[in-house]
Amino acid sequence: MNDKTLDNDEWVSLLFEAKVSGNPSPVCSSRVPDVDQAIAYAAQALFIELCTPSSPVSGFKGALTNTAAQQSMGIDVPVSGVLLEEMHLPTGSVVELESFSHAVVETEVGFCIGKEMSSQISPEELLEHVEYCLPMIEIADIGFDDPGAMTIYDFIASGAAAAGYIAGERTDFRAVNKVEVTLSRNGELLHEGQGTDALGDQFNAATWLVNQVVAQGYVVKPGHFLMTGSLGRIQMDTRPGSYVADYGEFGKIEFEIS
Repeated sequence: MNDKTLDNDEWVSLLFEAKVSGNPSPVCSSRVPDVDQAIAYAAQALFIELCTPSSPVSGFKGALTNTAAQQSMGIDVPVSGVLLEEMHLPTGSVVELESFSHAVVETEVGFCIGKEMSSQISPEELLEHVEYCLPMIEIADIGFDDPGAMTIYDFIASGAAAAGYIAGERTDFRAVNKVEVTLSRNGELLHEGQGTDALGDQFNAATWLVNQVVAQGYVVKPGHFLMTGSLGRIQMDTRPGSYVADYGEFGKIEFEIS
């Protein structure tokens, strides 16, 4: 086992090398002195800086926004990640598992931003900046080279598993807390979820996400997506097949995994 101490630049270099080569993210937070969430987010920001010359920021994601997910990581707060344009998959896409180290599927609610945000906001102010809401699918990648040793700091630094997302059709339906969704594969029900699964309230979740990333120095721009976190279970055992996420009157997303 390599026990060489790493600074943030070295940590980020290892993360970026793994991304470029298509390998699982390295688990090495234990080698970073005095590592905490602030240091991990600083590493994430440096990692994103290396990615953005070829793929601009397209939005932000909340992760671990429900209690069960937080408990699985031994924390009691959600975390955030950055979406890049290269992660955007069209509706009806064929998602190739070989493009991910360990792909998982999540059903989510999204907000498309219509007005720039660069300072802290309230849930009431959020609505003034949202152009529309939409159903979204996240294809996250939780692949790490040593899953048993992975910590929340590794998870944050590597981008909070951000890897792919599918944006559904825009809708003027704003009652997103009442959304109910089912995910099926080849006609078999995999899970059910509801809008309030993300921090108990979609607008609170989206406001938390905006304030979280603004505090890190990001600007939330028109056209950016906000994904607020998983509704229902995270599908860890991702298999090939035809998937349908049915959100009722909120819309439907269909995609293939091969």
